[in-house]
Amino acid sequence: MEYEEKEEVVGSVGSIRQRARDDHQAFRVMKRSMARDGHRSRLQEVVKTLKAPSSQEFSMLCSALKKHKKVETLQRLRLGLGSNQDYITTFLKCHGALYSLIGCLTGVNEVLQQEAACVLVNLSLGTEKQCREVCQRAGTYLVLHMSSQNPNMQDPCAWCVGNLCGGHVSVCTLLLSQGGEEAMVKLLQSHSPHVLQSAAYALLHYLTTVPHRIEATVEGGTVSGLVGALSHGEEGRMAEVGWCLFLLSTHTPVCSLLTNHNVIGAAFTTLEKLINEQNLDVVTATSLVRVLMNCAAAAPGAAVQICYRSEQLVRIVKALLYCPYSHLRTETLHLLASVINAASSESETGRCLVADLSLRPRLESAVKSALAATFTQHTTHTPIQLIQFSSSQPDFTAMEQEPVEKHYQKCSS
Repeated sequence: MEYEEKEEVVGSVGSIRQRARDDHQAFRVMKRSMARDGHRSRLQEVVKTLKAPSSQEFSMLCSALKKHKKVETLQRLRLGLGSNQDYITTFLKCHGALYSLIGCLTGVNEVLQQEAACVLVNLSLGTEKQCREVCQRAGTYLVLHMSSQNPNMQDPCAWCVGNLCGGHVSVCTLLLSQGGEEAMVKLLQSHSPHVLQSAAYALLHYLTTVPHRIEATVEGGTVSGLVGALSHGEEGRMAEVGWCLFLLSTHTPVCSLLTNHNVIGAAFTTLEKLINEQNLDVVTATSLVRVLMNCAAAAPGAAVQICYRSEQLVRIVKALLYCPYSHLRTETLHLLASVINAASSESETGRCLVADLSLRPRLESAVKSALAATFTQHTTHTPIQLIQFSSSQPDFTAMEQEPVEKHYQKCSS
């Protein structure tokens, strides 16, 4: 009994000491923060500008925009629209507010133009009815800016069009009549990485909403533009391009066109860059694995092309099979199975090629590790039959889904 009492006393004393240390550390952090903030003369002003406006202040800002078109007013409106979706209704109900905003967008002051475009980005996060109203009044001007040579305006205007399109068929139809589809495709020829990202984002949500327009956009140069953007894209800005390529690859006739435009080479090069980074961009990597998987299953000769890049294939597959993301390991296994099955069934050359590559001894340990991780995590995935030399090709062309958030507030802060 005495021993147990001593243990309780020691434990309570230890907890008291630890609590005292934590309190002292918190006090030191507070004093350090106060000393640092004391040297920031404009700290309160900065904090105020980053704080979302109240409903009363937002209503006053809507009314003030009609009288005085100031950058500060637009910045506060942008912040409010990005923080509360109810403010979109408030803004559209304020008589003359949208008209004044479009006046800023079409004016001669470049700073006001950019801020107005960013306000429209967050204003286009509303319902289909609200987006249609915005598109009816501002759509033509957004398309004009997308067709201009000013990257600072092309970027937010294209992102705004992407938000307007997300899931809204009537808005997509209206944008088509306003020339939005052609403007989106032409933007893929831009040399500015952030413009390419926004153009791919807009095209992604446009084609996801109206997939029957895929063939028309492909004829207009979408494939060459996207593959070029993937080849020369900037790191951190390729996710939208990858998912747009994936969307195209879900349509079997387009897979051959993608292969002819060397999407396999561009995807392999990008994946090699990604796996060599300290933090893997899993969103972009997932999209490119799916593109390769769909092309291998649907495009004649694509699987053999992938096999000819055996060194790259082994390096990439190994890295992805050992990555910590379970869904990416599973999709990599599907990719490997799809490549082997398709290449083996294509021709006698394909069979010899697959045998000569010696994939089994080079990848067996990585495959076993990925399968073991899948089973130990009690996932709901069906066990994958990896090496199956048969004439039937797995159907991955129907793997269509909405890949990224529909409403990304790019200019909300």
